[in-house]
Amino acid sequence: MKNSLIFAASVLAASAQATELPIKSPSTDLSLAIVHLDPPSGSTLKVGQAIAATIAWRYSKPAVRVPIWLKLELPDAAADYTYDGDADDRAPGEGRVQRHVSLGKPGHVETLVLVAKDASSREIYRLRVPVDYTFVADAAHEAARQDGRGSRITGVAFDPPSPARLAPGTTVVVQIAYDAKSEHGLRPVATPVTQCAMSYSGAGTAVDGQGRLAQFFTVGVPCAVRQVRLQLFNAAGAAIDDRLVDVDLKYER
Repeated sequence: MKNSLIFAASVLAASAQATELPIKSPSTDLSLAIVHLDPPSGSTLKVGQAIAATIAWRYSKPAVRVPIWLKLELPDAAADYTYDGDADDRAPGEGRVQRHVSLGKPGHVETLVLVAKDASSREIYRLRVPVDYTFVADAAHEAARQDGRGSRITGVAFDPPSPARLAPGTTVVVQIAYDAKSEHGLRPVATPVTQCAMSYSGAGTAVDGQGRLAQFFTVGVPCAVRQVRLQLFNAAGAAIDDRLVDVDLKYER
């Protein structure tokens, strides 16, 4: 690890300063640091209100784009929270990005996590940053979480179809059919159920009425995927429909 690339001089708002070294793969010299938090650590927020983090980044390897995420570390593995995807087009070098995270129910957040992956969706960097945020109930947000109730996923098709033997990194396109009735639109998502290195397109496009939307995922290493989770999320981050579909996808070199 090249300690010269760690942003040791970065000052975080309030007490949000990393107290441990990052977990870093030998395949990267990436360094990440939160240089500003809005609102600052120690704040009380309404459920659904976002924490905005400005993140300084620097790396020269790998010599390709490295996706960067900000996530929450919570005791509940099925915790209700949202975070930004990474669609930025950047080359190795240095710069700053902004990421948002938000808790969908009352609770306390003690740790933010900076994560990066390589082109095979393998995690190459992880840094835990201690913070202190309290989220309290909000009637307007709770009402927004009801938007779209009764909407449902009506069908699914995979390309390539299951069963299939695939090379790691192969993109699987998931056509999600839906019947959506929502004031603010619903976002279909398809996620492979696996502990293997993977990535998916996320909740990007809002839909309404009846139709079909193509989503995709990739698994970057040899692995077997037996289920795919299909969900419809509303604008408040609530899963209006959530179902598991059995598949037989074997990723082999």
